[in-house]
Amino acid sequence: MKFVLFHGSFGNPNENWFPDLREDLEALGQTVIVPQFPVEDWDELVKNGPEAPVHHQSLQSWLDVFEKEVLPLIETKEKVVFVGHSLAPVFILHVVSKFKITLDCAIFVSPFMDTLDRWEFNKVNQTFYKTDFDFDEIKKYIPVSYVLYSDNDPYVPKNYSLIFAKALESSSILVRAAGHMNSSVNLNEFPLVRDLCYSRLDLSLYQKFLDHYKKQSAQGYIITKKNSGVLKIKPEEVIDEGIFHFRHLTKHGFCTLFTGIQKFWDPESSYMQYGREAARRTKAFTRVIVAADISDLHSPVLKKQVELDLEAGIDLYTVLWDDIKDVVKEPDFGMWDSSYVCVVRVDPKTNNVTEAELNSRTEDMKQYETWQEYILHTAQKIHSVKDLGK
Repeated sequence: MKFVLFHGSFGNPNENWFPDLREDLEALGQTVIVPQFPVEDWDELVKNGPEAPVHHQSLQSWLDVFEKEVLPLIETKEKVVFVGHSLAPVFILHVVSKFKITLDCAIFVSPFMDTLDRWEFNKVNQTFYKTDFDFDEIKKYIPVSYVLYSDNDPYVPKNYSLIFAKALESSSILVRAAGHMNSSVNLNEFPLVRDLCYSRLDLSLYQKFLDHYKKQSAQGYIITKKNSGVLKIKPEEVIDEGIFHFRHLTKHGFCTLFTGIQKFWDPESSYMQYGREAARRTKAFTRVIVAADISDLHSPVLKKQVELDLEAGIDLYTVLWDDIKDVVKEPDFGMWDSSYVCVVRVDPKTNNVTEAELNSRTEDMKQYETWQEYILHTAQKIHSVKDLGK
C-alpha cells in the first residue's frame, strides 16, 4: 500500500509527527511519499505585513507539485491512503476532485475549509478555501475517512472540523487537549494516526511482530530497519517472540525441537501451552524432535512433551541430528504462516543458545522450506509415546 503525507501551511515533511509515521510505515514495507509543497517564510510574512504579496504558496503551485511529483507515483492499482494535516485536508479535496483519484482511505487532522481568525494563515490559504465541493462525487473517491480534531485548537475551531467531517460523512475522533496536533504541543509521535493507517493494512505475521518488538526494544527495532527482513534477538527474548507468533498464528506452523538445548525448554511452560493452543486453532502444526543423541529420546521430559503435543493435535516426528546435518545447517528453527522463520542459534561446544534470528527474506525462506521437506522425508512419524522406544 502507498501512503501520501501532506503537510500544512508553512510546513515541511520533516516536522511534527510525519517523520515518525513515515518510519513506522516504511519499517512494515509500505511506500510512503511526503512531498514538499511551496510555502512562505513565517518570519518574513509577519515582517512584511498583511498587505505584502504571497510569493510561493497557492493552490495552483501545490497542484503543480502534486501533478509532477506525486501523481506519477500513485497511478497504479495499488491502494492509496492520504494523510493530511491542517490546510492539507482541503487541498486533498481539490486533488481528488481534479485528478479523480480513488483512495482506500483518507485521514484528516485538524481540517477546515473556510477562513480562520489569523490573517497570516488566511493570507497564504486564500486560494485553497472552498466550501461548495461536489461532496457526493468526492465521497465516491474517498469511501472511508477519519477526521481528528481537538477541543483546544488555537487556530481551527472544532466546529470547522466537524463541518468538514459531516460533509464527507467521515468518522470524527476527538483528541482532547491536543492543540493543533503538531510539535508545538510535543506531538512528535501520533499513535492514533499510525493505528488508523495500520487498520488499512493486511500485515504479515512478521510485520506484526516488528511492530510489537518496537514497543519492547527500540534498539532492536533500529537494527531491523538497517537489515531489512532480518532481526536478531537475544536468547531471553525468544520466549516472548514465540508466544507472540503462537498467539497470532492463523495458517500453519512448522518447527524443530533440538534436544541438545533441552534445558532451554519446559514441556509445560506458557510458551509450549501457547503453541498447543495454536495447534488446536489452526489444525496445521508440525513439530520435529531433532535428537542430538538417540538416548535423548528416553528422557522423561521429552516423553511428557510428546504426550502433551499429541493431545493438542500436533503432528509429531523425530529424527537424529546426525542423519540430517549434512543438508540441514540449523538444528532448531520454526516457520510461521509462511511469513518468517525463527532460527535459534546454538553454541556446539556448550549447547547454549547464543541468539535467535527472525528472517522474512524470500530467498532465505525458500532455503528453510527445502530443509523442512528434507527433514520430513527423513524423519519418523510419532503416533504415541511408545514410538520413542522404537
